[in-house]
Amino acid sequence: MKRLKPFITILAFLCTLSIPAIAQKKTVTGKVTDATTGAALPGVSIKVRSGGGTETGTDGSFSIAAGAGDVLVFSSVGYADQSVTVGSANTLTVKLQEVFVDLGQVVTVGSRSGGRIKTESPVPVDVININQAGQSTARMDLTSQLNYAAPSFNYNKQSGADGADHIDLGTLRGLGPDQTLVLINGKRRHQTAFVALFGTRGRGNSGADLNSFPEAAVDHIEILRDGASAQYGSDAIAGVINIILKKDVNKWSINTGWSGYDDHKYNSLNSVDPTQYYTGHQIDGGTFTFSANNGFAIGKNGGFINISLDFLKQGKTFRQEPDTSLAKNPEALPTNSLRRAFGDGSLTSGGTMYNMEIPFAPGSKTVFYSFGGYNYKASDAYAYTRDNSNPSRFPVDANGDILTDPAIMHTSSDGTIFYNPHIQTHITDMSLAVGFRGVTHDNWNWDISTRQERLSFFWRPNI
Repeated sequence: MKRLKPFITILAFLCTLSIPAIAQKKTVTGKVTDATTGAALPGVSIKVRSGGGTETGTDGSFSIAAGAGDVLVFSSVGYADQSVTVGSANTLTVKLQEVFVDLGQVVTVGSRSGGRIKTESPVPVDVININQAGQSTARMDLTSQLNYAAPSFNYNKQSGADGADHIDLGTLRGLGPDQTLVLINGKRRHQTAFVALFGTRGRGNSGADLNSFPEAAVDHIEILRDGASAQYGSDAIAGVINIILKKDVNKWSINTGWSGYDDHKYNSLNSVDPTQYYTGHQIDGGTFTFSANNGFAIGKNGGFINISLDFLKQGKTFRQEPDTSLAKNPEALPTNSLRRAFGDGSLTSGGTMYNMEIPFAPGSKTVFYSFGGYNYKASDAYAYTRDNSNPSRFPVDANGDILTDPAIMHTSSDGTIFYNPHIQTHITDMSLAVGFRGVTHDNWNWDISTRQERLSFFWRPNI
């Protein structure tokens, strides 16, 4: 009996402590409503962080057992979570603020008003996340990624079309590139200093080169097709492409990779007679890319500057019809004597871009903004073939005799001597936009801005 005394004493003490703990629980009632409309919200989940929970009825009312020190968490789809400490109150009135999640991604095209969620846009808008598009397509440049990610976007890599080999012009709905309005952060993007010619896509047009700025600078892209010209004018007959730049701060994003083509059928190395063509390696078109992005805070009012840079180096590709043996195969094609070097040109490019916003005061809607960048592109592509069957298009000496240079010219198995001149370009692209925007006391949005661009397209033939 003596041994049981300490145990009984401890048990009695614990029971004494538990009585006030149980007594602290009380019934808390209340109602949950929409903070904007005041409408009752049924089915709102209410959880006590220490354990237990309930949900609101059809009239938004609830009843739950909780202690004075407990915290109640109210949550519902489409509304921001709200935490409330019970305290001494027995009745609570909770107002939840409506929020928009992924289905409500904000878009800025397709409406004359400010940004709105996709599901409320009066016209369909494609929103493309560049990071996701790049991962699913394995493409190294922005234009090629859009070609796979956006159904209405069309892009064909040109070959043997003079300057068109060096400019990447995309189109919407098969119309000309100058009928698509390209915006960056809602501001018009300048067109290239080049007019497409020959049989290329967009012949006679000049569009915006979507590969003339770092892909790492892009957060997402909005594509508006229907009703674009009614809002943006005749420049947007095909549609509008609005490129939204990143605003991330203190978040490094670094991407690098290599890709190439392993074509066992149309690579000119695999043709019946490879001596008829220019050839490279079995894996050609090797492309290396490196990009980096980060942002830095400016001041204490939420200002930032986001900076991106990239570098890309791409090798040539060589493609031909593999079977040219007409005597053995009636379905074979003749030797492509006009374009013995057919494929993508080589490319080296690099650039940088920034996006900056500085509010005037904490919570102020008056903002100074600026964005711009610099890009340099050097490209080399082959022109049409010159051979000794047409001396007028072949180098000759003073006596009219054909000149040959083994370092430049090739000799096929049938004795044809040929070469393809090079078309080399050096393209420099600079842009700058600055402005102020804000909202008046009467909720009128205002925006004052200016932009400057400078483009140079240096082109030269070379053997």
